[in-house]
Order: sequence, then structure tokens, then C-alpha cells
Amino acid sequence: MAQTDANRSIFERHLQTGIQLLLVALLGWAGLKLVTLGENTAVLRERLVYQGEQIQSLRRELRDWSDLYYRKSDANREITGIRNSMQDLENRVTDLESDS
Repeated sequence: MAQTDANRSIFERHLQTGIQLLLVALLGWAGLKLVTLGENTAVLRERLVYQGEQIQSLRRELRDWSDLYYRKSDANREITGIRNSMQDLENRVTDLESDS
């Protein structure tokens, strides 16, 4: 009976050691995964910062372009004004020619 208890005690100690090693291995694996996750998060943050800077740069360029070029609506408004002025002048010329 003492032999059986000793064998059981040795088996239990080996089993506990195996479980402890398994737990330590799992904790180590989880730690490595957390480190990898942190690195990936840092990379994504840097990409977001870079994209934010790119967006700001594009917005500045768009503002600069809007100062350099006519918008289509502005050009249409000016063309309409010029056409109206030309029509008025043509009407005046026609009236003057008909009077003489």
C-alpha cells in the first residue's frame, strides 16, 4: 500500500509538473502574441498618421487649385454675362442701323 501511495504521489508530481509546464508555455505564447499585436498596432498607427498627412496635403493642393482655376459654375456665369452683353450690343447696332 505504501508503494502504491508513493507511485501515486510521484505520478501526481509529474502530472502537476506537466500541467505547470503547459501553463508556462501557454503564458509565453500569449505574451508573444500580445507583443506581435502591439507591433501591428504601432504599424497601423503610423500608416494612419501618414494617410492623415497625405489627406491634409491633398486638401491644401485643392485649395491652391481652386485659386488658380475657374470653377465651371463661375465660368458659365461669366460666359452668360458676356453673351447677354453681346446680345445687347447687337440689339443697339440693329436699332441704330434701322434709324438711319
